[in-house]
Amino acid sequence: MKKFKYLIFGIPLLFMTSCSWMFYDNFQKFDDEFKNSRKVIARIDLDPQERRTEINSAHVIFEREISDKQDNVKAFFVIARSSTSFKIENLGYLKADNQSFEINIINPVSEYKSKSESYVETYTKTDSTGVKTGQTTNIDERIWIDDKFIFSLTPEMISMIKKADEFNVRFYFGPIPATFRFKGSKLKPIHKMLNE
Repeated sequence: MKKFKYLIFGIPLLFMTSCSWMFYDNFQKFDDEFKNSRKVIARIDLDPQERRTEINSAHVIFEREISDKQDNVKAFFVIARSSTSFKIENLGYLKADNQSFEINIINPVSEYKSKSESYVETYTKTDSTGVKTGQTTNIDERIWIDDKFIFSLTPEMISMIKKADEFNVRFYFGPIPATFRFKGSKLKPIHKMLNE
């Protein structure tokens, strides 16, 4: 009975601690003694508002670096898109509280990605002539492009985002727009970071 009691508490605890490494905190803060500053980071994963386009999803990290000399906020984007899409244009837009701002994209880099999975199926057929066995192999290959870039937020942008219930960021990939909406649980870590 004692062993059973330990299993009841031990298995869920083991599961919770072993899986915790799989998730990033959506909000972090730490002191950076190398730069003599304090950093506050917010992480968000988003899908574009436009559906069924060549643009798939975005992973965004907002970083606020605070020191005696500065208080800067930058956004680091990784946007996944199909291999048939156009590269991102150098100018984007941020809209908060019905006010639009131009975004200058800094250091855009495109990385070509691929993922292959193969499946082997074994079969056996029996009929009046005998037994036949064989294998079929299926290969599923996915190819996409990750665009990575940075932009800085101006004091005006920060001020509008702090008081907004939502804000949007739009980028253009040739003729295709990609709008990412920060609202609700996707906006909360950014508000927390800006008000830190």
